[in-house]
Amino acid sequence: MKKFFDTIKLDNLYRLFSKELSHNRIFGLDILRFFAITTVIIAHGRFIFPEKIDDYFKYIIFDGVTIFFVLSGFLIGGILIKQLENNTLRFSLLLDFWVKRWFRTLPVYFLILTILTIYYSFADPAFSLGIIKKYYFFCQNLYYPTPGYFEESWSLSVEEWFYLTVPLLIFILAAVFKFKPKTSVLITALAVLFFISFLRYNIYAEKDLQRALSFNHQVLYRLDSIMYGVIGAYLSYYYSKLWKSIPLILLIVGISIFLIQKFIFVSGICPDPLHLYNIVFEYSLTSIATLILLPFLSNLKKSKYKIGNLITIISLISYSMYLTHMTLIKGIILKSIPWTDFTTNYHIILPVFYFLYWALTIVFSIMLYKFFEVPTTNLRERFVFSRKSKTAAIKLNNL
Repeated sequence: MKKFFDTIKLDNLYRLFSKELSHNRIFGLDILRFFAITTVIIAHGRFIFPEKIDDYFKYIIFDGVTIFFVLSGFLIGGILIKQLENNTLRFSLLLDFWVKRWFRTLPVYFLILTILTIYYSFADPAFSLGIIKKYYFFCQNLYYPTPGYFEESWSLSVEEWFYLTVPLLIFILAAVFKFKPKTSVLITALAVLFFISFLRYNIYAEKDLQRALSFNHQVLYRLDSIMYGVIGAYLSYYYSKLWKSIPLILLIVGISIFLIQKFIFVSGICPDPLHLYNIVFEYSLTSIATLILLPFLSNLKKSKYKIGNLITIISLISYSMYLTHMTLIKGIILKSIPWTDFTTNYHIILPVFYFLYWALTIVFSIMLYKFFEVPTTNLRERFVFSRKSKTAAIKLNNL
């Protein structure tokens, strides 16, 4: 037992991630990613508690997935803009972009999805391969609710469809219609934001309750959140002086928007799911609030304290944490334990369950990150089409 606890001491954990911690990472973005994944896991773990305890969670839970969307758009949008601006326009640039993105996201996703497919094939009589095959093509929630398997995968569909379609639109504007990359990105961004806002307003105008209750987890209605991140990358690259001009003020404004949204949610000002705010403005405001945090956070380079290393480690394993915490760990592993065979005292069962929920999520994610996610991500440099892209792939393996 002592050897086990020795292995999870923070110093040993820091040594395990010494290579990653030595990189010149942007600590502010690690903070944002850390906040996003912890609030997601808190939100998904709250339901094991009685209603009286569960009610308190509403004060500390934020929309971590939307934060992830904006951050992802900011990082990947920056890569795309630099590729378009620094290279001759050719289709291989687009292929390079997709290859690097897919090697970062798809292997781990397909691994977890396959594990779940095998499990459900034996454990659930209602399960069929006809249902799960949609997940392999990210079609489980295009414009309809996600089926009842691996429900957290909805956000991966949003991201993958965004990175398949939006860079293609930008490339067509730049390569076929001869717009400059700067103009192509701007036109595409404005078109996507207008189109998604129009679709969501249409739900409100038609008073479609069914869609109002489920649109937030559907690809067609959530692409705009990632686009706000791309707008951040656009401003950072083309208007860097403006981007860096008032970061602290923007940070305060962004935090204030989050707090105002939290007040709206807690106070129940807009309880009707068909309210204009809930359908049209809520996710846009969360995206804008995250966007205006980025000028400050994207220039916060290094933490002076050891706790910063822990934040960076959680940031590094956040993708694996997201994929494993809910369906695999909470829904299958922990619910398969015959708790009442050990004790019927729920004052013991609930805290042990919640502790294991967090502990197994972190331990599984560390193993998945070190022994699968990193090795498969490193493979991408072998499949890109240009020397410049290979160099970029090596540099970006820690994103």
